[in-house]
This record gives sequence, C-alpha cells and structure tokens, in this order.
Amino acid sequence: MKTPNLGNTSIRLGSFVDKKLESRFRAYELDVGYKSLSLVLPFLGILFFGFVLPDFFALGIGFRFWVLFSIRLLVLVMALLAPQILRPTSSIQWREGVLAAITLLGVLAFALALCVYREQNSYLQAISIVLMIGAQYLIPNRFLYSVGVSLFIIAMGVISLVLSLEPIPGSEIFALIVDFFIMALLSAIVWLRNCRSRRREYSKNLELELISKTDQLTGLGNRRHLDERFSEVKARVLRYAEPQALVLIDLDHFKTLNDNYGHEAGDETLKETARRFLSALRSEDFLCRWGGEEFVVLVSHAHEAAAIGSAHRLKAALSDKPMDLVGMVYASFGVTLIRADDDVSDTIARADTALYRAKNAGRNRVEFEP
Repeated sequence: MKTPNLGNTSIRLGSFVDKKLESRFRAYELDVGYKSLSLVLPFLGILFFGFVLPDFFALGIGFRFWVLFSIRLLVLVMALLAPQILRPTSSIQWREGVLAAITLLGVLAFALALCVYREQNSYLQAISIVLMIGAQYLIPNRFLYSVGVSLFIIAMGVISLVLSLEPIPGSEIFALIVDFFIMALLSAIVWLRNCRSRRREYSKNLELELISKTDQLTGLGNRRHLDERFSEVKARVLRYAEPQALVLIDLDHFKTLNDNYGHEAGDETLKETARRFLSALRSEDFLCRWGGEEFVVLVSHAHEAAAIGSAHRLKAALSDKPMDLVGMVYASFGVTLIRADDDVSDTIARADTALYRAKNAGRNRVEFEP
C-alpha cells in the first residue's frame, strides 16, 4: 500500500470538503481538547445548576420552577458524565452528539428563562441574549450548527421582546433585533476565519507528517512509517491472534545495474519496481522502501503458505517483462511470520536470514524462515 495523500484540503463554510479529512480533523480536535473539556464541562454544569437558587427566590415552588430545575439538573448530570462519555475511545459522532445535547439543553433552559422572567428588565435580557449568541461559536468544529443555534436564540429574543410585560418602544425593539443580528454576523465571521485557520494549520501539519514518513523517490512509506504500521500489525497479532507476515526484498545485482546504466536509470528502476509490487499487493498489505534497493512488505492475514504465495506474486510481477531502460530485473525474497513477542528488528533479522539463503542459493527466489 502506498503512503496515502491528504486528499482534498479545500475548505468550504469552515469545513473540509473531503468528508473523511473533516472527520479526522474533528476527532483530532476532540482528542486534543479532551482534558480541558473534562475540567470545564463539570464546572459549567455546576455553575449552571447553581441558578436554581435565584429561580427559587424569584419563582417560588411551582410548575415554572420545576421545569427549569429539571432542565438544569439534566444539564448538570450530562456535564458531570461528559468526561467519561467524551473519552477518545468513543466515536466522534457520539462525542459531538453529547456536546450538542448539552448545548441545546442549556439553550432550552435559557429560552424558558426568558419566558419565565418576562417581568424582568428587558434590556438586561437583551444583553444576556447577545452573550448567548457569542457563546454558540465556542462549540467545537460545528460552524453551521453554531449559526443555527444563534438564529434560534435570536428568535427567542424577538419573542421575548414582543411579549415583554414592560412596554418598549417599537424603534428600540427594532434596534435590539438589529444588534442581535449584528452580533451573530460578527461572531460568525470571526468563527469562520478561526475554523479555516485551524484546518489550514492541521492540513499543513498532516502534510509535514506524511513527508516525514514517505520515501521521496518511490512515494512509498519509509522506515518510520514501517515502525508505525508494524505496531498496528503486532497489536492485531496480540489481540486477535491473526497471522501476519513480513517479506524482505532485495534487487539482485543492483550495483552492477547502476554501474552499467547510471544512477538515473537506477532510480527509474526503483520507481518501476515499486509500481509493479503495488500492483501485486492487496489494499490491506503495506509496502515500504527499507533503504537502497531493499523493500519490505507487511502481508495481512497470512500464514506461511499465504505469505510465500504473496512473495511469489511479487516476484512474478517484477520479472514478468523487461523494464524500458535496463531490461530484466530480478530480486530475492525472504519471508517470515510476525511473532507476538517480536519487534521490527527481530522480524527483519529472521527475514534477512531467509533472504541471505535465497542469495546464496542463486538469487531470484523465495525462501522462508520460521
């Protein structure tokens, strides 16, 4: 498998056009912000629930109080449980759904409070509406969601002003509504720029990471990338007892090829070799350039016979027809299975033993080391 590219990094309305890249970014943001969310959400939940005291003194025990109390209690419970629910092991849809539910419950409580406290000062309520609009743009990642919630708060604010028991001149109501929309517009513009800049930074970091794991000549993974993939493969061996194999490949007489045809022809040979090997592998297998004229393949779900069969397919793909500049190219293959107690060096050492045996036996052949 070739090292994957970033895909489409274009950004539209504060989100990556590429849905897979957008999903990866959101998961990254939630993972990075997990510790702060684990501290902030319970604190905000306790603070939000604390308003039951002014609710009690202002409303007394009655239906309106119990409605607000129930919603505040539900927000508190969800906020206290959030650190467990938002763990990185949970799915991104579940984690974002929890954050959205907490936010919507908070907004619902705010909307009900506007109706319950209609007799309070309308201008203080207008200020609180402006603050709530601005707060919506703190929701992680979801620009359009934030805009939608802000419009809902504006609608609640307009209803509150129109139904206010305190007489307000029409011109002032109009001015307050304009202020609501201006606040929403300014917040949306700032948040949109913030969403774009964070995603640009993320895509640049991904690009640098991919470059650091990519062999620049062939476009395959390099040793660093192999270390990462080997850890994933070994985890499957340990957890599910899945058979996994490693194939070490060395092109035969490559130094002679370089001497006879030049280093540029040698580079083209390595590129063409990579292309032919990739065509012979499954999508779940992984091919990297180990160094010089050596390649390594991680073969998934492969016991001894399947691993040897994969090596023979690679051998056939390479020697099936001559290359344009240098003619026929051959290679020797060392195959071994990955053990539960292996690290990369252990597995490579066994594969190298098999490869050395293939070289000594005449080259252009496959050997297996248990």
